[in-house]
Parts: sequence; C-alpha cells; structure tokens
Amino acid sequence: MEKPVTLILGLGQLTGEAVARRFVEEGHAVIACDPQMKRVERVADNLRDKAIVQHEELHTRIGIKNCLAAAVEAYGHVDHIVSVPPIPPNLALGDIDIDEFARLHMRSVRGAIMTLQLFEKHVARRIEDEGETMGRKAQLGSVTFVLSLSAQQINQGDFADAVVQHAILGVMRAGSIELAKQKIRCNAICALRPRAESTEQDWLKQRTPLGRASLADEIAEAALFLSQPSSAVITGEMLTMDGGRARLSGLISQDD
Repeated sequence: MEKPVTLILGLGQLTGEAVARRFVEEGHAVIACDPQMKRVERVADNLRDKAIVQHEELHTRIGIKNCLAAAVEAYGHVDHIVSVPPIPPNLALGDIDIDEFARLHMRSVRGAIMTLQLFEKHVARRIEDEGETMGRKAQLGSVTFVLSLSAQQINQGDFADAVVQHAILGVMRAGSIELAKQKIRCNAICALRPRAESTEQDWLKQRTPLGRASLADEIAEAALFLSQPSSAVITGEMLTMDGGRARLSGLISQDD
C-alpha cells in the first residue's frame, strides 16, 4: 500500500515541525513549506531526510501551486493538507492601521481560499487519472487549519488576531460544504498555540483550568486524527484545545 502524502503549509514557531514529525512517524510522506527561510532551514536540519522542507510564499497562487507541484513531483499526489497560518501581531482596535490591516487580512484569507481551490483541482485530476479506484474511498482528501484560540475566544487587545482567525474559520466552514461532494473534508483545530505558554504563564494559570497552553505535539496528534479514515465523516468542525477555558466561569484563584 502506498504511503499517504501530507503537505504542511506553514511551520509556525513549533507546530508545523511537530505536525511533520508526527505524520512521518505514522508513515506519511511529508513535504512542509514556509515563507521564512530561517524556519525552513531549522526544520530541514532537525528532520534531516525524514521530510522535504522548502521555502515558498503561502499567500500567492504560484506559491501554493509550487508546494503542491513539489509534493506531486516527489510523491505523485497529495492526500492531506495541514495549514498553519501565521498569527498576526497583537493589535488593539485603536492601534489598527486600516490599510496595513487590510493587506494582512487579505493575505490570510487569500491563502486559505486558494489552498482549497487548488487542492480541489488536484483531487479532481486524481479522480480523472485513477477513476474508480479513487471513487470507492470514503475520503479523497482532507484540509485541516491550525488556528489560534482567538478564532473562538477573544481577548481584549487581540483585535487583529481575532478578526483574521475568524475569517479563516469562515473559509473552512464554507469550504467544508462546497467540497463535501468531492469527498474532501475541511476542519480546524482551535488551540492556545505554544507561543503563549512562555509569554503569559501567570495569566494562563488564572484563566485555564489545566493551567497551560497546548503542546505542539498535542496539536500534531489532533491534526493526525482529523486526517485519518476513522474520522472520514467529520467535516466543517472546529476542535477546541483550550485546557477547559471555555467552561470556566471567572478566574482560578492562585495560592500565595
């Protein structure tokens, strides 16, 4: 049986590398792309020959096409995409420069929409080439977006992040309906991504029952679950990894 092929779009601080490593462990062929050369070099060095890692822009059609083309050239096709969009800088409403924010917002939305469009075309070509072999499968592909917790729970001062993450979430939800007939699933992981763990530790303990952010390895495990045939009926959903925060009323008192 041929290996499933997973394309990772965006490495983040820690998450993309953890996703790549976990999918490789599960037996996937993996290619990971990111627009920041330093991250590409770091992850390529850490993963050695376990995955292909390359530098590409992820908000342009040509950039995403290049990622898909590289995966097809190396492995023949793509089964799954895990997209890890960049987290915008912390900006409150009053600090927003409208023109700059519009550019930031559009880059994120463009990247999400084009990812779905180009993957849909890729799956359609596979169906033409492989015919009935593809048609009998429960799923023909999956796309999972890894978002920050701002997609669901908004903090004061995180206006920019919240708006951008909500926009990508909207793309995922609408895309799940549009692509269902092609047996392509779209889901999202909404997580307190690892960046917050080192910068907001005291605040986390007060607001989060489990007292910490999601670990990159935990996010990777969730992404793997959402790609597997055992989750082939799940689409349009947001898996929240917030340590119980949404269920907490008030703050947790801290011992002296």
